[in-house]
Amino acid sequence: MYVEVVLLVLLGIVYTTTAFIRHRNRFQNFPKGPSGIPIFGYLPFLGKVPCQTLAELSKTYGKIFSLKLGQYTVVFIHDFELAKDAYRSEFLTGREQLALFEKRGVYGLGLLEGRQWQELNRFVMKCLRDLGFGKKSLQSSIMEEVVQTRSLLEKNTNKPLYLKPLIELAVVNALWGIITSEKYDIEDPTKRHALEIMSDGIADQNIVGIAAFLPWLAKLFPTYTGYTKGLRYFEAPEQLVKEVVQKHVDSYVPGTEKDFIDVMLTKIYSTTEPSSMFYKNVGMKNLHYTLIDLFFAGSDSMSSTLGWSFLYLSMWPEVQKKVQREIDAVIGPLRLPSSEDKSRLPYTEATMWEVLRKSSMVPLGLLHTATDNFKFEGYFFPRKTIFLTNLHFIHQDPLYWKDPENFRPERFINANGQFQRDEHMIPFFIGKRVCPGESLALQEYFLFFSGILQKFEFSLNPDEPVPDIGPRAGQKQSAAFGALWTSLQRICSSSAPGINRTAGWLKELL
Repeated sequence: MYVEVVLLVLLGIVYTTTAFIRHRNRFQNFPKGPSGIPIFGYLPFLGKVPCQTLAELSKTYGKIFSLKLGQYTVVFIHDFELAKDAYRSEFLTGREQLALFEKRGVYGLGLLEGRQWQELNRFVMKCLRDLGFGKKSLQSSIMEEVVQTRSLLEKNTNKPLYLKPLIELAVVNALWGIITSEKYDIEDPTKRHALEIMSDGIADQNIVGIAAFLPWLAKLFPTYTGYTKGLRYFEAPEQLVKEVVQKHVDSYVPGTEKDFIDVMLTKIYSTTEPSSMFYKNVGMKNLHYTLIDLFFAGSDSMSSTLGWSFLYLSMWPEVQKKVQREIDAVIGPLRLPSSEDKSRLPYTEATMWEVLRKSSMVPLGLLHTATDNFKFEGYFFPRKTIFLTNLHFIHQDPLYWKDPENFRPERFINANGQFQRDEHMIPFFIGKRVCPGESLALQEYFLFFSGILQKFEFSLNPDEPVPDIGPRAGQKQSAAFGALWTSLQRICSSSAPGINRTAGWLKELL
């Protein structure tokens, strides 16, 4: 018995020493960062608003540093030029496979990497472009949703109105139409449940954190760590997508493709190469999870951006008036704004981009991983190293923006009075894995923003405290790293004497 115990102790020492040496060698020429505590690393010290904590750490440890977060070592980038150089590399197109995705497996546009991701991404982007992504052909369906949104606002004057689901549904419908060629019927229990669960989950700052970086602990205490809630969030659209795909399979007729699902079914049915991402069951799984990825991307982001827009304009009423004067002068009251008007509304577009800068909806982007060993900025990064970029800091960097705390659309107006996009603005990320829905998002944003402001004016409720507009925790806002994923909560609409609009009171922002 004594001999066995001694052997076990010796084996334990050998294993621990070997693991330490491997870890030291692996991270010998690696960005430094502050120490954490055993097991948890630096997770407990990230605070309520991690993007701000990380920005403070960058003052000490530089523009690129690392933290031990649970069982992972994560590299953080706090500089636009470094981010631009890093993410143009083929080595940073990987995705970390979180424990929450174990049931899903490595399928879909969001999780594939390398050659497999390239094959699927090329097809998806071409397909969406052909179906109208970012084109005038999509404009009519978006404008129809703008009209319905304005109509509902008009019918709910002089009483509180919970605005979030109204705008959220309108925004989702445009994307849902491209994918399925049908309306997203909120009265359908499956659809309503999926939208509600995803909306609640995205706004919950506890969804990933420990579940992402300490998955074994999350599984031991699934309720307390948010793991159960995270699974519920990610699984919410499963049944919805399963039903809509089966409906398309049952009615599929070659040569009559009318939406994204039909086109991808044609690709799947015609693929004979077993290694392809479109081959038989693999192709069906990639269709299923790509639909979920697209739905996640479009379901809440734009409604939240519009919420931030109305809040900022309520807090800077002079900006709101200037936007509305421009819309009145260029378009007038008799027709809706269209995509063709954007170039003639430079201040309106500049205001939209100032909202995107100020809110930084996805403050740390998404997890990227190294697909192979590579060197960057004099450091050696082993394969599977995780990278995150503090987009909130890049959008608020005082050395570049000079007065980032101010809401000032003029920073996007050039000397000729025209809108000019700044390359330091990367709300849709940068590099090879930029958000595939950028063109649709910007088109929807412009049409909703200008269409609603053409008819409605927003102001803060004088009986409520001024809302906090600083960064906050939450998901999309992700993991323990969040920042600003939140939504407009209530508007109390009433008649506005002396103007041709309905004035709204922004009561509170969650």
